[in-house]
Amino acid sequence: MKREMSTVFSEVYGTYYNVVAKVLAQAIEGRLSAEGLQELVRAGGYGDSALQLLPALGEGTWRLLTPELTTPLQNKPTMPLTLLQKRWLKTLLLDEKIGLFFTDEQIAQQQAALQEVEPLYKPEQFVFFDRFVDGDAYSNPRYRANFREILQAVREKRLLNASYRSNRGTIIVWTDLLPVSLEYSAKDDKFRLQAIAERKQVTLNLGRLVSVEAGEAAAQVKTLKKSELMRQRLVLEIEDERSTMVRALMHFSDLEKETEKLDETHYLLTVQYDKGDETEMLFRVLSFGPTLRVREPESFKELIREKLREQLQ
Repeated sequence: MKREMSTVFSEVYGTYYNVVAKVLAQAIEGRLSAEGLQELVRAGGYGDSALQLLPALGEGTWRLLTPELTTPLQNKPTMPLTLLQKRWLKTLLLDEKIGLFFTDEQIAQQQAALQEVEPLYKPEQFVFFDRFVDGDAYSNPRYRANFREILQAVREKRLLNASYRSNRGTIIVWTDLLPVSLEYSAKDDKFRLQAIAERKQVTLNLGRLVSVEAGEAAAQVKTLKKSELMRQRLVLEIEDERSTMVRALMHFSDLEKETEKLDETHYLLTVQYDKGDETEMLFRVLSFGPTLRVREPESFKELIREKLREQLQ
């Protein structure tokens, strides 16, 4: 199952399939040229795609194209969903967070289309032992409406006006918020809005939003860089025991990261995270035990020392 899923949901193979489909579609229509073949591969693939796809297609390795750049195929290629993909989609439909991105009518249509499909996993099969239990109310109509308004504002680069309930219960009114991103915390089971208010970072929990309204387009979003937020760099050294490297890549899959192989059993993993998530990152790192060591920064090392001293006491 693992090998099949790693192939079916591979970004590389998915891209190759789509590129080859475009090439064959032009060949069926009789308008494929050598220059056009190279352009389709380079425009739709990766930097090394020409080395992989052009010989396989142009030299007849795959026997999909003739030397005259025609094809024995008569129908344009399609990519129907496999049973595994349908089961995966059915699993996603069972997640209550799916209602944040689709309307009830859209979800009902997809559920009807996959009515006879058994989900790959069911929600009750997952047990979260290291997550807070007061997650956001994803099925709440007001929460869903606020989420979609924010998501649309992020996509369309629009300013936001929001009413927000603070920890003390008071209502704070934010005007002309510049939305940067929506982020999900697996530890807290909450969504947060990262925004800029008067050139200062603002982090708002969506569960505390009373109301939100998108305003005018914000031209300055084009020059706003993610680095203007409180980004932190964490360098981790991994000893690859009991598949620690694979587990780490999955554990930090929501973060921007780079990997470097040191030797057969040791790796460097550099991740970028938000300063506001430092406590969460501390627990995430500690969960790996001695197979993961922090190289830098020194400030994060000190946080680990403090936490360990607290535990000893």
